Amino acid sequence: MTRGIKKVETGKTPDGRWNHLRVIFGPHYFLELREEGGRTELRLGATHHGFKASADEVNGELEVFINKIRELYPASRID
Repeated sequence: MTRGIKKVETGKTPDGRWNHLRVIFGPHYFLELREEGGRTELRLGATHHGFKASADEVNGELEVFINKIRELYPASRID
């Protein structure tokens, strides 16, 4: 099967806070949110390659990436 959500993984710290979410979907894609050392990071990719971006602040690295993608692919924008 090449469509749909295939797997969802989550993790918690010893004190019970969520610190990891990974979703595997489609033919070979993944989306991951991680909190490590007080930092939040988004990772998006295909199989073993992709990109990561800090998700720690408004107008930070992730927002810069989002705005660039919106600029390059206006038909894919959501508001």
